[in-house]
Amino acid sequence: MIAILLFGIFLQMPGDGKRNSYEFFEERLRKSLRVDARYSILEFIPAKDYLYIFTDSLANAMHISQVYQDLSIRFRIKIVFLPDKRVGLQTKGVCHVGVAPVRRYAASASEQVTQVLYGETFDTLQIDRTWVRIRLHADGYIGWISSDQATLMDDDTFYDFQFLPKVFVAGDVVPLRAKPSPRADILREAVYPATLKVVGAKGRFLSVRMPDGLVAWVDKTSTSNSIVRREFSVKNLLNTARRFLGVSYIWGGRSAKGFDCSGFVQTVYRLNGISLPRDADMQFKAGEGLGTSIRKLRAGDLLFFSSNGNKITHVAIYTGKNEEFIHSSGFVRVNSFDRKRKNFSNKLLSTFVGACRVV
Repeated sequence: MIAILLFGIFLQMPGDGKRNSYEFFEERLRKSLRVDARYSILEFIPAKDYLYIFTDSLANAMHISQVYQDLSIRFRIKIVFLPDKRVGLQTKGVCHVGVAPVRRYAASASEQVTQVLYGETFDTLQIDRTWVRIRLHADGYIGWISSDQATLMDDDTFYDFQFLPKVFVAGDVVPLRAKPSPRADILREAVYPATLKVVGAKGRFLSVRMPDGLVAWVDKTSTSNSIVRREFSVKNLLNTARRFLGVSYIWGGRSAKGFDCSGFVQTVYRLNGISLPRDADMQFKAGEGLGTSIRKLRAGDLLFFSSNGNKITHVAIYTGKNEEFIHSSGFVRVNSFDRKRKNFSNKLLSTFVGACRVV
């Protein structure tokens, strides 16, 4: 449902043109709200008669209203509270392709900020022609996905689909076929560790219902009843990380088809039952700070790096052996802080800014 708050206050003010500009008002709001665009929405779109302000937070909408009145702004604003009216009852959604890019803006050329995998779910916030703004259930990240790569649902349909029996993809990339045969046409692909909804079986194949309603078949040997380790151990964590050795680096990637550094770390920990934020700067704050002493590190600790000295730009997992760590840089690889090792990286040693312990 959409809620629009319309204000039309026209008070005489001192001759301060900037005070009545859209830019001044936007600047004041951004400074006072400090919204992280990865997890919340605060957008300003000037129009002929109004300044449109989009937000997904009722508290922020109320704050905007109060600032508007306190400043006695002369132009009018419309606060659009998301999800918008185009969403209607389709407030939930499921990705129905192997890997779908989630972009910063509603455009194919826009930056990929993260990815959503087959079977992963989200809240629908906004629909703009062939694009859908979503909030991922997995980690709360916000972005735009092509409407061709997701199925939108009302609450009843969504929960009926979610409660179907499930298995998980165990192979890196698994084909979903039109018939229970290894030679049948491939309808879709699913990547590790995607969730599949089971509706039947025939021989060595499981019948799975896809989010868009089609039925496909998957080889049982490519699936598992569980992908998250029941009992955590650092050994299992590192084995999971090593599984992805050699996988290419992709900005915004978080699957066996390609990882960025924080997507790799997030996925490895998630498969071992620990939820971490999506980006490296947020992961830096997720555990107990350890400083920069390498001697204090234990296997499983997270290492953080800064290429410019101002913000966290890279993250890795410490292995506890030979001062080595595993990370995605170009591809998933192992490097070391030990100058005697062939895999020593002076660049990473010189940009190391600290570690934290989350286990």
